[in-house]
Amino acid sequence: MAMRILQVPGRPPGPMAVRSTLLTHPPARVRDVLRGLPVATGYRLSVKPLRYRTRPHLQAFTYWDQLEILIQVPEPFRPFQELVDLGSRGAPLVAFRTRRDVIRFLYLHEFCHWWLYLLHGWGTSAEVACDRYAVANYRRTGQVAPPAVRWRGDRAA
Repeated sequence: MAMRILQVPGRPPGPMAVRSTLLTHPPARVRDVLRGLPVATGYRLSVKPLRYRTRPHLQAFTYWDQLEILIQVPEPFRPFQELVDLGSRGAPLVAFRTRRDVIRFLYLHEFCHWWLYLLHGWGTSAEVACDRYAVANYRRTGQVAPPAVRWRGDRAA
């Protein structure tokens, strides 16, 4: 009888370095904004301004080969609303009133991709799952747990 062994790379060692070129949020303030959120160990978090033409919007990337999560905050910042895809739960307009909201939402979304990449090898897939995770947690105070995603075929408790 053959056994299939699942290879899971695990969390990379080391702390999460934080860099910021956003004038209103130096690295220490970004760390303060992210307090209570799970940490993407071994990765660098970069926060940069996003220059937009017509209206503010959300933009972030995870670079798997460079071990970096890049978050771009709209500048000049004005409160705005963005459509967020929650799959069967709809696509609500989510309000982003402050830079803090944008940084937390985008970090949680990209952290979800990072987490799913480490646990399942999903990488850039699961956009809806990551949007749901970010929407549910970006305004939460206190500790936020990593995403709980079931394997295909698992039954809900």
